[in-house]
Amino acid sequence: MLSYQQWDAIADSYIPLLLTLSLIFLFVNFWQKKFKRGTFELSSLILGALSIYTIMFIDNALKIWPSFNSDYSTHTALALVFVFYLCEKHKIALVGAAVSMCGYIVLMMYQEYHTFLDIITTSIVVLPTLYLIRTLLKKFHLHNRQLTNA
Repeated sequence: MLSYQQWDAIADSYIPLLLTLSLIFLFVNFWQKKFKRGTFELSSLILGALSIYTIMFIDNALKIWPSFNSDYSTHTALALVFVFYLCEKHKIALVGAAVSMCGYIVLMMYQEYHTFLDIITTSIVVLPTLYLIRTLLKKFHLHNRQLTNA
C-alpha cells in the first residue's frame, strides 16, 4: 500500500499531466497548420481557466461555499477544464479522461483534500460554465468563418 505522501505525489501530478496532454493536442493542431482550430481550442482552455478562478474569487469574496460548510474545489475545477477539453478530442481520450477524473475524485476524498459535497457542488457550477464558454466560442468561430467566406 502506498503512503499518504506517495498518494499525495500522484494527486499533485494529475493536473500537470492533464495540462501536458492538452498542450500536446494543441501543439499537434498548430504543427498540422490547423491554426484556427488550435486558436479556438487554446481560447477555450484559457477562458475555462479564467472562469474557474473567477468563480474562486467570487466565492472568496462572498463566502458562498463556506455558507453551507463546504469548499470550492479548485482541484476539481481545474481538472474539469482539461478533462472537458480532452473529452472532445478522441474516444480514447474521452474514456481515459473520464476514468482518470473518477480516480482523481476518489483520491481527493481519500487524501481528504475535499469532500464529495465540495466536488459535486463545484462540478455543478463549473461544467455548465465550461459548456457555455465552448458553445459561445463555437458560435463566434462559425460567425467569423462565415464573414471570411462572404
